[in-house]
Amino acid sequence: MDEASKEFLLQSVPGITKEDIEILAPYTTVRKFKSGETYIKSGENNRKVYFIKSGIVRVYHLEDSGTEKTILFHNKKSFFGNYDGIIYNQPSRYFYQSIGETELFELTYDAVHLASQKSLTINNLRANMFLAMIGILLQNIEDFVLLNPEERYQKHLEENAKVLQKVPSKYIASLLGITPVSLSRIKKRLFKGN
Repeated sequence: MDEASKEFLLQSVPGITKEDIEILAPYTTVRKFKSGETYIKSGENNRKVYFIKSGIVRVYHLEDSGTEKTILFHNKKSFFGNYDGIIYNQPSRYFYQSIGETELFELTYDAVHLASQKSLTINNLRANMFLAMIGILLQNIEDFVLLNPEERYQKHLEENAKVLQKVPSKYIASLLGITPVSLSRIKKRLFKGN
């Protein structure tokens, strides 16, 4: 890992130290993906952890009918990984795909686990990473139970307007659990006064 990448991590990951980065550096690879490229596929036993340097990651499920169901998006300066592989040591049920060109820091969960035994900061970071991933999933579940599609879209706009501008409408509609036509109607209602 080059010095610019180390500096980026130092500035972007809360609480991480130069010493922690040096512990993780031998296990860390910087990977670049083209728009639409899939780097974790359903059925793969991927136990890697990623930190997004730039770009957006879409997590989706492919139904037997061929329909893609978007589960969530991860964007710049966030951690993600194959939940099934990391937590249950099982193959992924989901696909992980880049939206636009995406640059990621990649390392195995086993390397993070070993590093966490050498550094209290990395151990805390590992715990916080899990809490953040679980928090995102719980928030999505709550939103689906408590909010209608228009309210969910408004919430995503408030929290991630810049991300939504870069994501095709069909993926946003899938995330909201509606059709692209329904999303278009919601947009017209919301932006009618503007």
